[in-house]
Amino acid sequence: MNDFNANLSRRNFIKSAGVTGVAAALGTSFTAEATSKDPKDVYESILGDDVNSIYTKKGTSLGPKGPIGFEDRNIGENEIVKTHECDVVVVGGGIAGLIAALKAAEEGAKVVLLEKMTKGRGIFECFGSVDSRTQKEAGVQTNKAELLDEMHRSASYRIGPDVVRTYVEKSGEATDFMETLFKRGERGIVIAPMPLKPKYPNTGAPVIDAECMFYKTPGLPKDVKFRSGHVGVYIIKDLTNTAMKHPNIVTKYSTPAVQLMTDNSGRVTGVIAKEKGEYIKVNAGKGVILASGGYDANPEMMKAYLRPEDYSSASWWNPCWGTTGDGHMMGLKVGAAMDPAPHAVMNFTFGSPESFHIPAVRTLRAMGLYAIVNDDGKRFVREDVAFQSISNATNRQATQGKKSWLLFDDTMISKDKSIFDKAVASFDTLKAKGWLFEGNSPSELEAALNVPNGNLVKTIKKFNSFKSSGIDSDFNRDMEFAKEFDGKKYYALLCNSVILATVSGLIIDENGRVLNDKGEVINGLYAAGNASGDFFSGNYPRHIPGTSIGRAITFGYLSAKHAVKGA
Repeated sequence: MNDFNANLSRRNFIKSAGVTGVAAALGTSFTAEATSKDPKDVYESILGDDVNSIYTKKGTSLGPKGPIGFEDRNIGENEIVKTHECDVVVVGGGIAGLIAALKAAEEGAKVVLLEKMTKGRGIFECFGSVDSRTQKEAGVQTNKAELLDEMHRSASYRIGPDVVRTYVEKSGEATDFMETLFKRGERGIVIAPMPLKPKYPNTGAPVIDAECMFYKTPGLPKDVKFRSGHVGVYIIKDLTNTAMKHPNIVTKYSTPAVQLMTDNSGRVTGVIAKEKGEYIKVNAGKGVILASGGYDANPEMMKAYLRPEDYSSASWWNPCWGTTGDGHMMGLKVGAAMDPAPHAVMNFTFGSPESFHIPAVRTLRAMGLYAIVNDDGKRFVREDVAFQSISNATNRQATQGKKSWLLFDDTMISKDKSIFDKAVASFDTLKAKGWLFEGNSPSELEAALNVPNGNLVKTIKKFNSFKSSGIDSDFNRDMEFAKEFDGKKYYALLCNSVILATVSGLIIDENGRVLNDKGEVINGLYAAGNASGDFFSGNYPRHIPGTSIGRAITFGYLSAKHAVKGA
């Protein structure tokens, strides 16, 4: 998590701060203004006159409310105080934007990078890639057909073939370019293939070797190894330093893009942004690349485009509160097509009511061995499926007013005494918050949870019988990777879904060019990362390796390449 919001209490902050207050607290120097229309209206009116409403009960979003850059009004020439000229404007200073800016600059273009916040959003510790130099050197051979098939299956074939195929074919090339940037960086970032485990549960989904990681970087602090978001902060810092030193790049932080500019033909010609409270114009001779992320820090936009159950009972893990859908809205304003609603969300399990459970709990051996039950003490999902599936199941329980609990005993915590002791020491805090209950037997735990009708005792007994027989007759879990409950202490840990990002966006082609509703290119406009679409549907498929960051790197690279050099 970036340091500028690490110490904030999200819920208290949201209750007490408006958009301007958010901007000040997050360390951004601009004064954010909400869109001129009621936010409940702007997310409908932006789609035009023929909007079809899908009626559903409103959800309650408890997530963060970041500063919105997009402005839905006419900004007059008399309001512009300064004009800049360049070849390429990149909106967003996260991984997609940095790769785009550096690729365009390396091709000789003059680049202006606009970032709304004081720094770009961090990333995780690994990313998807196929046939990169480091993978080839290690002998990794990705089954491309299998990867493509699983990407389409996971999206229920609601996506086109071009963008995902391009990712599979070009992600290695983009990874190799990023590797050259790290060699010029200050921290000596190392890209290496992510090793596979010897064996995985048989869930019906393929195990695909198509992921790289940063963990082998010698210069990373020792405490980040099991703290995924912290690894990514150092990656973004390194690329940011390289971009700020590049002679072809002008970086402007605390400078939100608020509108796209077009000429009479509809071509996107640049960006209007806000710098120190005043409007500036940045003309782009070759193109504008939207790399502004998703909209997980915009509650009203989430209510407009997501399923209510995806956010109503979830907590948030946000490395940056700048992801408010500015790129989506700017694109829609000039006629871009967008993924159909409901949009896809990246939701993981292991959530507490505040965010992710702390690493002392989340990394336990028990987190692969547990059973999951609801308030009635009954299982409702096979526990070895991908994160998003478990999150969906817990969200379903929440729609019925039921909490979800991870069941484990002391034999499942860790075989390493130091890890065991650290985990048990953290339990007191969890118990004080009402998130963890324990008992010396299944019946004691059942009483502590106030589970009715002896259900929890029955569930544990039944689960143990499934382990003995090797067959889970309720949910078909691969019981080879489960463990019977036979400890001296039994625990139930409250668990809910965690939202990391929204991952639907503007429809693009294989070069990252944004398309309109007729499938025609909007000249001069590109999108990458979570501002782009035609890649996911329903959920982010966590079981497919690193495709969110992988597509951000790939299409940041490809959109810049096309903007500067053409096809």
